[in-house]
Amino acid sequence: MDVKDLVHAFRGIVARAVVRSTNDGGETQVASVTTHRHVDRTDVEIVQPFGFSSRAPGGGSMVVLAVGGDQGDLVGLPVAAPGSRLGNLAEGEAAMHNAKGDRSHVKADGTIETISRLRVKTKVRDVTVEVTQDRIVGRLRAGNDAPRFVIADDHVKLRFGDHWIAVTDAGIICSVAPVVGPDPDPSA
Repeated sequence: MDVKDLVHAFRGIVARAVVRSTNDGGETQVASVTTHRHVDRTDVEIVQPFGFSSRAPGGGSMVVLAVGGDQGDLVGLPVAAPGSRLGNLAEGEAAMHNAKGDRSHVKADGTIETISRLRVKTKVRDVTVEVTQDRIVGRLRAGNDAPRFVIADDHVKLRFGDHWIAVTDAGIICSVAPVVGPDPDPSA
């Protein structure tokens, strides 16, 4: 192998690629990329860290590696989409976001800020809390008889089995006459 061939081989081990499209339907996510002028590759596996998955839009950039120097066996590092990047993070902060601006941001002071255009749903086994632009709903478990609460623009409602109490602009409405008594859980 002459020097020119050797230099060409080394040059192809690591390259920057433009991502044309991605496919997340299989065991691994793959991309179709352009590595050099008029050099297109398909089914380039995107290596992603354990516990985090993302699918960047086409047009991003990716570093591709030729495994063992074999141009037929390319893998890509996670796709960068500089135009969609969430910037201005302080040292020690982390954020997860999508291309539309929805995000969870873990701040240096320990605050976690989640911003969504549509809905944030938190679930622990059968317990859910869901926040939308017009209401907050919490459920202790699945089923119609599950203890739950709703906070909406025009009312706040608590429900436990067949019993409920609601507060509206018009006043307090409930399923049975309220009983005045001791607090059942003073620690809450």
